[in-house]
Amino acid sequence: MSDFMKWLYPHYIKPYLQSAPRGDYEFWLALMDNGLDPNCQEEFEKTLEFTAVQGFLLGLQTGVGLAPYLPEASSAVPGASSQFPQ
Repeated sequence: MSDFMKWLYPHYIKPYLQSAPRGDYEFWLALMDNGLDPNCQEEFEKTLEFTAVQGFLLGLQTGVGLAPYLPEASSAVPGASSQFPQ
């Protein structure tokens, strides 16, 4: 993981995840927050960090790939078309 991603996780991704509505996942997330011993909690946090960063990167890649097909993005991306592939 790059230094930028190591910085981005605690400064952007983690606060976003902590403030996101938990909805139907509240029970399960509370179990992970309160039901683990300290060693498992540390392992869980590192696993969550890895998964969240990979999800963030996937979102970036998906957004870049879809940009030519989005009407509002087509004017900002030179050579982009706003038509979906047939």
